[in-house]
Amino acid sequence: MTDEQIPRRVEPSWVSEGASAHDLTLVENWLIRLRRERFRSRKSGRIHDYYVAQTPDAVHVVAITPDQKVVMVRQFRAGSRSDELETPGGLLEQNEDACAAGARELLEETGYAGDPPQFLGPLWPNPGLLTTRIMTVVIRNAQQIADPQPDPTEELTIELIQAREIPKLIRTGHIAHAACVAGLLWWIYLEDPDQVNPGCQKHNQSDRPDRSEQSDRSSNF
Repeated sequence: MTDEQIPRRVEPSWVSEGASAHDLTLVENWLIRLRRERFRSRKSGRIHDYYVAQTPDAVHVVAITPDQKVVMVRQFRAGSRSDELETPGGLLEQNEDACAAGARELLEETGYAGDPPQFLGPLWPNPGLLTTRIMTVVIRNAQQIADPQPDPTEELTIELIQAREIPKLIRTGHIAHAACVAGLLWWIYLEDPDQVNPGCQKHNQSDRPDRSEQSDRSSNF
């Protein structure tokens, strides 16, 4: 598909109803604002209340060392109730540039730094519920230059994964954070498109990792 064939964004098919007069904030704290927002269909005129979580934008960093290893972190995630293997990242500060934020988060979480970040682009991880966009940046020639300085509630384990192993870990569910998966596949496609779709391969539930044995997974890398 050429750039000319890519569908262009059009005007939204639903619009805010009554100049947002019916909208209501239900919950608000330092991280999230949960809103009930009313929209009207341009086509049918139907009115519907949507629930939208307004949260800050975030950045994920695909950091590659000179010997072609990807710098990743493992940390607990309350949503999945398990420790997830992820690319380093975090929330953007107000008006912060995504590349600067990516370099900052990489250094804070892992102590690694490298070449100037390459911005790949934004993704909407769940546009049906979240206002959040996830920015993906790539930092090559990453090397550890300092001790990690994570947030007080972050308990991170740094893991260096061979780049060639990333597609397998995604396919088998060892890397399951959707935004991280999307960013890694984006990077892999730019580096080597053949790795993204090497051909149809059958898989089933038995290919999924046993979450109860997560602590043993790193020994297989």
